[in-house]
Amino acid sequence: MPTVSIIVPAYNQCRYLGDAIRSALAQTHADHEVMVVDDGSTDDTAVVCRSFTDSRVRYVWQENRGLSAARNTGIREARGDFLSFLDSDDLFLPEKLELLLGAFERDPGLGLVAGQAVLIDRHGQRIGEVFDRPLPDEPTDLLLGNPLHVGSVLLRRGWQERVGLFDESLRSYEDWDMWLRLARAGCRMGWVAQPVSLYRFHQDQMTRIGPQMTAATFAVLDKTFHDPSLPDAWRARRDDAYSRGFLRAAAQAYTGGDVHGAREHMREAAARNPVLAENAGERLARVIAGWANFAKTRDPLAFMTGIYDNLPDELGALRGRKRRELARQAIQMAWTARRAGDAVGARQLARRAIGYWPPSIFNRGHLGLLLGSSAALEPAPASKHS
Repeated sequence: MPTVSIIVPAYNQCRYLGDAIRSALAQTHADHEVMVVDDGSTDDTAVVCRSFTDSRVRYVWQENRGLSAARNTGIREARGDFLSFLDSDDLFLPEKLELLLGAFERDPGLGLVAGQAVLIDRHGQRIGEVFDRPLPDEPTDLLLGNPLHVGSVLLRRGWQERVGLFDESLRSYEDWDMWLRLARAGCRMGWVAQPVSLYRFHQDQMTRIGPQMTAATFAVLDKTFHDPSLPDAWRARRDDAYSRGFLRAAAQAYTGGDVHGAREHMREAAARNPVLAENAGERLARVIAGWANFAKTRDPLAFMTGIYDNLPDELGALRGRKRRELARQAIQMAWTARRAGDAVGARQLARRAIGYWPPSIFNRGHLGLLLGSSAALEPAPASKHS
């Protein structure tokens, strides 16, 4: 019997599926199977799967029932003691299984181990961003958002059997729901601070569907907090959890051009966590800066301008930070351009920063950008918040 079952749900992604399967077969830990579940594809998914002669590749077809149902079919058919999940447009790095199994060997009490995920574009090129936020020490912090890319996880089969299958009523964030159920059940989770998977970002990706992701966020939170058996320590995090949920919803709405919805979500987020609006909204300003630096934000400065120009009245003090925050963002982008060797772009962005906030010219690092001085002191990168 294989040590690990790699479950690959596939639906009309034949152009990426072959690479995904090859990345699974190329693992340095070779004792595994690759279970491809074709969720009713109408493209050449079956042809791609049958092109592999390696006996470790198994193929199952089912009527289209959605991602969670496909993963659940894979789990039912799996023979391994450990489960790993590989979406058909993503990739494993060669040492993924070896690294994560090593963590289980060092600490047999772990039920789940995760590593880092590196973002790639639709052509498979790395685009710089790494999902490197470790698992929180406090399990209830998982209520604040999903810290894991599903492809970076290795799960002990016994823990999956204990908490059940993926929730097929959820159209997104079914993995977050699974991690929450595991944490509540007492599953100890480990973290490996190394990249183990490649997460493909492209236009067809489900996570770009803002309303669906927002609905899924609140479906997961409602399911969790409506459970009468939820421990008091978890229930006490309700306002924090929903505040974070409304912030994610606001980010999706601003990205999708739903200004009215975004204002309402921002209003709700601040109402449930008033600390966000303290000090003229300093914490919210950091959150907005984090949104601007997401890979999916095509024009960070225009995106931030749209947010600051469309805040609810209750956050008027935050609106007063607009020009300073835009200057800060422009400077951060200038340093990114400078590191990439784009001196002209760096100077242009530095000039924009001064246009937004003239006092920024007195910062030695900013002045160095304008002059092209290698002796300039580079500022620390802005922190990211979800």
